[in-house]
Amino acid sequence: MLQRTLTCKKCGSAALRKNGSLKGQPKYQCTTCRYQAVFTPAAARKAAQYAQVEKLLVERVSQRAIVRLTGVSRPTIVKLAKKAQRTLPSCHPPSRPRMLELDEMWTFVGRKKHKMWLWLAVERHTRRIVAWVLGTRGTATARRLWQQLPAHYRTGTWYYTDEWEAYRNVLPALAHRPSAKGSGQTSIVEAINCSLRQKCAVLVRKTCSFSRSPLMHRVRIQLVIDEHNRRIEAQA
Repeated sequence: MLQRTLTCKKCGSAALRKNGSLKGQPKYQCTTCRYQAVFTPAAARKAAQYAQVEKLLVERVSQRAIVRLTGVSRPTIVKLAKKAQRTLPSCHPPSRPRMLELDEMWTFVGRKKHKMWLWLAVERHTRRIVAWVLGTRGTATARRLWQQLPAHYRTGTWYYTDEWEAYRNVLPALAHRPSAKGSGQTSIVEAINCSLRQKCAVLVRKTCSFSRSPLMHRVRIQLVIDEHNRRIEAQA
């Protein structure tokens, strides 16, 4: 038989007595310092901590800050982040003409010399991120982004980009609409780039909370992108 010993949260004394209940949870009072509180089982406390970790992972908070705020160890936070990964939900063709805005922004892993570019494809009318990839800034990564696009976005769609040459080598020439910076044709995807930088700590260019491994870099970005898409769908 396992025995569970309760201690006072304030003074650490084990001299407790039951003092009623609150919403079905027993209340205890310390006979030493008269402090009283609701006793929360360890499993419930752990579940609340893990739920808080999942919320903080999609905010502009570093892993070390999450450790300080929740008391959960860094290895556990990494496990929770990997577990919380979700694939992009299936997207349905919009009723309006399909228009995608594509852009790339640079991030880094470990040090700023190790650049890693985040490529986004955003549906103009819904502001939903329909595809994204991490890699270099060359044609190979642009081709991977094209392959990540849902099938119905590869035909009958206008593609608005800046004048970066990698797009010309991958996107269909007749549907590609390259535009100069400041033209406003890629303003939505650029705004989302800025929004992601504000929400995801590992995307901030001047920060101490950068990723140290490509895997965790990808995990943190995917969590923020999934949260962005869920908010878009909730508002629709």
